[in-house]
Formats: sequence, C-alpha cells, structure tokens
Amino acid sequence: MQELVDRLKNKEEAAFKELMTKFKIPLYRYIMTMVRNDELAEELTQDTFVKIYFKINTMRTDNLKSWMYTIATNIVRSEFRKKRIKAVFSLSDVNELEMSYTESTDEKDFVWSLISELPEKYRTPIIMKEINSFTFEEISGILKKPIGTIKTLVFRGKSRMKKRFDELRKDERI
Repeated sequence: MQELVDRLKNKEEAAFKELMTKFKIPLYRYIMTMVRNDELAEELTQDTFVKIYFKINTMRTDNLKSWMYTIATNIVRSEFRKKRIKAVFSLSDVNELEMSYTESTDEKDFVWSLISELPEKYRTPIIMKEINSFTFEEISGILKKPIGTIKTLVFRGKSRMKKRFDELRKDERI
C-alpha cells in the first residue's frame, strides 16, 4: 500500500485509477449508508476522491484506508452541517449488500428509523461498526478518537436505540 501512496504523491494517473478501482464502491456504500441518497452519495464519493488527489501530500498516517474514510466522514459531516440533507434517512431502498443481517424489510426500516433518531456522535460509529463492519481500531483512526471512546459511543448509541425500542413497544400495548 505504501508503494501506491508514493505513486499517488507523485501524481501518477495510473495510481489514482488503481485507487479508484479498489475503493470507489466501498467508499460509495459507506457514504450511502450515511446520506441515504444515491445522487448525493455519488457526488460525495467524487468529492472524496478529489480531496484525496489534492491532499495526498498532507497525509500524516501510514494507513491510507483510514485516511480516506476520515476524509469521506468529514465530507458527510459537512453536508449534515450545511443542512443539505436531513438526518432522517429514506428507508425505502435498503438493500441486502448494505445490511449485515437478514431481517425482513419492515425490521430493516425499523432499525434504520432508530438509527436515524440518534445524535450524529452515536449514529456515525454505529453505522461504521454495525453496518460497514469496521473494527473499533479503524473507527478510532477515522474519527480521531480513542478506541475506548468509540466503544463507549457504540454502546451508548445501542443503549439509546434499545430504550427507544422499549418506549415504542410499550406505546403499542396501550
């Protein structure tokens, strides 16, 4: 991977094509899980690669993948801050590739609605861990937070989701 980074820093077109071939789909899927909009996910994926191209010489880590996902995460966060997209996701087009489990469509929609209600500080690590199957170490590198903090955020996010689930279940009995 270091050879690829060196070639990218030398602005080799073939290296950039290789990077895009290897990471375009995974980065797109990751961004899509956050924004839930095909066109916007495609646009933000392109923005991510543009930023990678122009900022590769500023990379201060040995982990290219972590650095790229950090850029993608920051671009998505900027979009949320700009209020171009809503925190509530469109759940009608969840597909099997994006979900690591096999609940029914109604259950997936329900899980996504619970995730969408979470504050961003919990939502992002949960999506990264549970939907995109990142390790705690990878999430820590991408979000620039200690592993213990990431574990706490995931735990608290899941706890909030469970609490909300219990509230909704209780309301249905009344």
